[in-house]
Amino acid sequence: MSSIGIVFSFEVVEFLTMNDPKIFQLTERDKLRYLKLIKKINISKKYTIMNVLGQKIQDILDDGSVNSIEAALIGDMAELVEILEMHTNISELTTQKILFAMSYFIDDNDEIPDLIEDYGYLDDIAVVKWILEDIRKDIPDIYIA
Repeated sequence: MSSIGIVFSFEVVEFLTMNDPKIFQLTERDKLRYLKLIKKINISKKYTIMNVLGQKIQDILDDGSVNSIEAALIGDMAELVEILEMHTNISELTTQKILFAMSYFIDDNDEIPDLIEDYGYLDDIAVVKWILEDIRKDIPDIYIA
């Protein structure tokens, strides 16, 4: 098993509008649609997804300054990678949820395209936080921040 290590330093740029969690919220309809997509995730693509994830994070860091949403997403991605690597006995569905969260973050053309300055990652953080909250009950013996 290989391990991905991410070492970075960056300046966090705060945007007041991004601190309001009501800007983008997932509806129950969104969650049901995403659950259907989650069940289609091929877990044999885990390392491919993780490799692309590493490049996405590096691209964000190479841009120079990182805002608070990007910083939170990078931290959440590191946590999801750690869960996959340290807890090899998690269920297939939990693995699919984690890989979906990673894939959603990787996709630049999701609900709100990532290229939209200040707002492009609001949907990503909503999806990732929803997945993290959801897998807490699937993995009660580990701490998820």
